[in-house]
Order: sequence, then structure tokens, then C-alpha cells
Amino acid sequence: MKSRSRGGVAAYLEYLLVAGLAKGLFYLPSSVAYYIGEGLGAVLYRVDRKHRLIAEENLRRAFNGELSSQEIAELTRLTFINLGRTVVETCRILKIDRENFRQFIRVEGYEHFQQAKRRGKGIIYITAHLGSWELLPLASAIMGEPLSIVTRPLDNPYLDRVINRLRTAWGTRVLPKKLVMSALVQTLLRGESVGILMDQNITWKEGVFVDFFGMPACTAFAPALLALRTDASVLPAAIVRCGRDRHTILIEKEIPLIRTGRLRADVVANTASFTRAIEALVRKEPSQWLWVHRRWKTQPRAECHVPGVDAGTRNPEL
Repeated sequence: MKSRSRGGVAAYLEYLLVAGLAKGLFYLPSSVAYYIGEGLGAVLYRVDRKHRLIAEENLRRAFNGELSSQEIAELTRLTFINLGRTVVETCRILKIDRENFRQFIRVEGYEHFQQAKRRGKGIIYITAHLGSWELLPLASAIMGEPLSIVTRPLDNPYLDRVINRLRTAWGTRVLPKKLVMSALVQTLLRGESVGILMDQNITWKEGVFVDFFGMPACTAFAPALLALRTDASVLPAAIVRCGRDRHTILIEKEIPLIRTGRLRADVVANTASFTRAIEALVRKEPSQWLWVHRRWKTQPRAECHVPGVDAGTRNPEL
């Protein structure tokens, strides 16, 4: 997807409105801020028909008869409530520091990070828009392992600068999505860690098709290609909410890389393996994933290729 960065008066007014809300949420007592955030989520659930219907359709397709209409409606409502809480936590992110960190965030699977770190090959965290996902790189930085993360710039440049200041406050490095591969390779070769969200729909030129909840989903192949090039450890990770303002970071076991010597096939196979791990994380807390996103929007074409991997060849799997 191309960035639609826009400036001008309208964008600045939008920035002032959002900045005013963010400042209010920052200074209000925690209980009041969460009450407002949850209220905004509940209102959006009622008035934002477009995204409510997208979430309900996604849930029906993903769980394919496993859930009743009432369960789908409730999961959709909780998705919006989680988004409201996430907005609050993003606005209040600078209230978390080394002294109070453990009050809000605990870690499960830290031993998997330690094992991967001892390999010295760098770590690729594959993650998703789950729980309060902006807290994940913050927590990693506070624990002494700042991440390099890949982002798409927000359409509003004023808001983009603000959110990046929040993201980088504790040492997180923000890398724009465009022309990012060489920077990621160098980061991993230094033995450092990167975080990549790989649960969103992308164009067929940027991804490969693998199963996600039993349906073909166009998925970023960059994590697989990076891992194959650098031999970095790949760890699924996510942050899930276990209370109104309490969170658990889940770090799963390292995913073994598939290497057959056929690069294109290995990229697809490893992307499929990584995506299964992402699906497993989403299934742990389905009400906290971004169901309002059209994850299966891009559909397979008769012919496509992975740039830099199999240029000029037919890919019958896609």
C-alpha cells in the first residue's frame, strides 16, 4: 500500500484534536482515562457500521461455524473496547518506566529470548496487532533489548512525528517500511533484535499467499527472507491484556527454519510456518486482535513472483 502522507490545514487541525485528547488522557486519573477510552470504543462499535461489519465477517470466516451470531457480536464489541483501551495506553505510554514497569507488564517465556540471544545471530520477533501492541517494543527497550521496528508512516505527518517520538522514547529504533531490508540485515548481523508485525493484508507484489485461519492470506515474506539470509532466531511474541491495565508478554519458542536449498519454496514454507504461530497467538485472545482490518482483501492471481527471490518465474502456489 502506498503512503498517502498529507499535510496542510486539515491535517494540522486533525493533529490538534488528537493531541488535545491525548493530553487529556495522559493527565486524567487512570480510572477516568480508561472509562473514556472504553466509552469511545463502545460508541464506535455502535456508529462505525463499516468496520463493525468487517469484523463480524472476518470472525464468521475465521471460525467457520464455530461461533454463534451472539458470540460473534460480543467478540466484535470487545474488539472495539480493546481498541479504546489501547488508545488510552498509547497516550499514557510515557507513564511506564523502569521503576513501575512490573506493576503493569509481566513476561512469559523470557527463557526463549535468553536462548536465542546466546546464539548471537540476532532475533526476529514476529508479532501481531494483538492486545496493546504499542507496549511491546516499549517493554523490550525497558528490559534492555531495544528493538528496531518496521512501520508504515501515518497519513498525517504531524501525528506520525508524535507517535514516533513516543515509540523511540526508550531507545526503540523506527524504520520506515520503504527500502528497509538492508537496514534490517545489518541490525541482525550485529546480533540485535527486530520486531515485525506480519498480520496485515498487503499487495501481492509484497507478499506470498499462505493459510491464515484456513484461508489464503497475502503475507509479508520479509521475515522469512531475513531469517534465511542472516540465520537469525525467529521468535513469535505478542502482548495480551489480562485485566484493564495489566498485560502479559508472551515469547514463544524459536521456530526452526526450513532450508531445502530452493529459496522461493523456503520463503513460502517459512512464511506459512510463521503465520501458523501468529494464528496461534490470535486464538489465545481473539477479542484482542484487529478484526476490523480486511486481512483477506488481497486474493491470489494466476501468476506472481517474490521480488529478489524468483523474479521472472511462475509461482503456481500463489
